Formats: sequence, structure tokens, C-alpha cells
Amino acid sequence: MLEKVLGYIKKHDMLDAGHRVVVGVSGGADSLALIHLLEEMRSYIPMTLYVAHVNHGLRGQAAREDANFVKEFARELGLEFFLKEARVSDLSKKWGVSEEQAGRRVRYEFFGEVLDKVEGHRIALAHHKDDQAETILHNIIRGTGLAGLSGIRPIRDGHVIRPLLEISRQEIVDYCHAKGLSYRDDHTNDETIYTRNRIRHLVIPMIEEDFNPNFTNSLVRMGEILRDEEDFLLDYTNKVFANIAVFTNNKVKVLLSDFKECHKAIQARLIRHGLELLKKDLMGIEHVHIEGVLSMALNSHVGATLDLPGGYKARNDYKHLILYKAPARTEESTGPTPDFQYELSIPGEVLIPQLGIGLSVREAPQSSVLDKGKRCIYIDADAVGGQLLVRNRRNGDRFKPLGMTGSKKLKDFFIDNKIPRDKRDSIPLVVDRNNIIWIAEYQMSDDYKISKKTRKTLRLELIDL
Repeated sequence: MLEKVLGYIKKHDMLDAGHRVVVGVSGGADSLALIHLLEEMRSYIPMTLYVAHVNHGLRGQAAREDANFVKEFARELGLEFFLKEARVSDLSKKWGVSEEQAGRRVRYEFFGEVLDKVEGHRIALAHHKDDQAETILHNIIRGTGLAGLSGIRPIRDGHVIRPLLEISRQEIVDYCHAKGLSYRDDHTNDETIYTRNRIRHLVIPMIEEDFNPNFTNSLVRMGEILRDEEDFLLDYTNKVFANIAVFTNNKVKVLLSDFKECHKAIQARLIRHGLELLKKDLMGIEHVHIEGVLSMALNSHVGATLDLPGGYKARNDYKHLILYKAPARTEESTGPTPDFQYELSIPGEVLIPQLGIGLSVREAPQSSVLDKGKRCIYIDADAVGGQLLVRNRRNGDRFKPLGMTGSKKLKDFFIDNKIPRDKRDSIPLVVDRNNIIWIAEYQMSDDYKISKKTRKTLRLELIDL
């Protein structure tokens, strides 16, 4: 079996000489076989191995005995051992997911922490051929797309490897017996109260007996075929996303005109990709959520929003579909941004705690006027009448945009510039006793522009805190 696993590792370019590899070891036959195989493989691929084990806090004394067993096994091999003790039952309630999902998240986070600690290159896990078939069939039963039908990937995120995916459970047990490896049995793997266990012990044996004796191999082969197609679509989606969307400041903006030209299958994938960039995973995001965002993007009015799991939102924002994480709200901060007003000294700066930003003003040479952008402007200091203030909008506000001879209602300016209604209260305005001087990041007043008669220049600038 060593040659078979080594060939699979080379086929998928999983390991290089000198790699430091964190091996997830539960104490069962699968993970014991994996660590033993990798240990024997060191004569072919020199590498450093580390053993990581998670006690999920679900099986009491038996789980503690598993941890001690793995620790002793690592000691016998002369390998460094890392242990994580968690209360998965409590975490599943806290995160609003199943115990299986919570346990998986705990394991991957812990293995990643160990990888960082040892400055490692790979995380090796013991998923095998039967796991692959069970996963694909489980996804079919739940309802899935192409990604679910593709099953478990040999390599995930560039560093998680599964060297045993071509090896059956029976081959693993036979290997352990041949090598004299004792292993721990988790009795919960035999309890048919769990969906995956019913698939393993009831559904697959029934299908293999009554319909197709090679059903496991058929599922695995299907997964391999569809994985290639999924990889093509992922690559295509990434290229489309790069052309019509941007991900910046924890916000995804998709150009709706181009989005609407895409095939529905690609539209759905673009939404999934955007949410994955924001969330770092797709936990809790289901088909119904993707369909909801898609319907809103194509059919809803401007300003429509949709709540998504985890505090994320989607919004139809004039030309863009926007995906973003809603800011945490407290009792004091619920509802629209409250009215604010602060004095701004010349020179000086002011903090706007409601917005988490600041604003500064200082004298500047006229030669620097070309150095400007959306977040700063230059004005004629002599045009300023009285105390400078920073505030948000008020009823009746009027404004004279740069290049216009007359003024207009601030509300009309917002509408003309397609500024969403829910954003208008959070736009800082720099004013003096007479006028609005600057709608920050949007437009300055024509009455304060630099001219040939300007003797002194002021620079106004937004500051990120």
C-alpha cells in the first residue's frame, strides 16, 4: 500500500522534500495508518512530521483515553505532539451549527494554528475512498451543486492534503493488522442516529447488494470527473469576477450591467465567490440565500437589501450589487446615524466617533493643490465665514456644487448622484456660518474654489482612524 499512496501523493504533487507536515491523528485505524505510512515514506521524501489531536469533549473518559493513546503513539515515533481540548457541544450552540460542523471547524482551526507554530507546509488528513463515497452520497441526499458532487478534494487551500483518498477502509484495516498497529474504536461511528453513519452502514451496503456491487467506486469516479468540470467553472468565474467586481474594505461591489449579461449559473457562482471572500468560508450559506441575492439583484428596486446568515447583507445600489458585513449594532446605535456636530479649528482636526473617522484642516501652499482626490480638497481660506463645523445633513440644507451658478437642495444632490438613502446621514459635511463647503468624498462648493485672487489656501482631508 505504501507504493499506491506514494504514487497518489506524487500524482497530485502533495509533498516535497523538506516539508514540515502536521498530521491530524484521532487514534482510529485511518489516521494511525496515515501517520505510519508517512513515517515509512520519509526514506523516499524526507520530511518532518508533527502529530495533532483534538479532544472534542463529547465522549468523556473515552476521549481522554484516545488523547493519551495518540500522545503515546507519537512518543514512540519520536514525534512532537499537540493537543486541543474543546467543548464542541457548547460551541455548536454558540455558532448555531451541528456538532459535526462545529467539530470540523475546531479541528481545522487547531491544525492551522499548529501549522503556523511549527512554520509548516502541509496538513495531512486521513480521509479515504469510503469517506469520499459517503460524502458525495450525503450531498446528493441533501441536495447539492457541482461542488458537492465533486466530493472531497485531494488538496484544499494549497496546504491540506488527503493522501489516502484512493484507499478503501478495508485496505486500511488490513494494513494496520499487517503492521501490528493497534487502534482506538470510536463507538459513535457505529451509532445510526447520525446521518453519515446510516449512509455508511445502511444505505451504501443496501445499494451495493441490490443494485451495484461497485457503487462506492462509481461514486468516487463520478466525483473525479465532476471535479475537473468544477475546477474549470471556478477558474472561469474568477476571471469574470476580476472583470466586473471589486473586493475592498470588506465590501464586494459587482457591476450590475455586466452581471445581468452572465448566465444564471455564473451569476450564482459570482455571488458565492463574493460571499466567500467576505466570510472566508460559506458556512451557513445555502442555495436559498444565493437565490435570494440573485432575485434581489435582478428584480428589486434600488436600495433593496437582503439579510444573510452571519450578519452579512446584500444591497441593490444603483449600478452595483453590494455584499458586505453589517456593522455590529448596540442598543445605542440602532437605527440611522444620529445627528452630530463638531467645531473644527484652523489648523486642527476633529474625531467623528459616530463614523469612526476624523477630519483635518491646515494651511497649504497653492503649489500642492494638484495633490487631491476624493478624500481631500483645497479651498480659498478668505472665503470661509466664521467658525468651521463638521456635521451631518439637516432639513432644508442647500448646496452650490462646483461649476454651478445657483444652489440646489442637498436632497436633490444626493438623488442626482445616486447616493443611497441609508448612507446620507453618515456623510460628513464641512460648513461655515453661511454655507456647506464640502460634502466629504463627493463635491465642494463653487463659492470656495481656488482662483487667481486666492491669497491663502486650506487643505481639508478625511482621516482613517
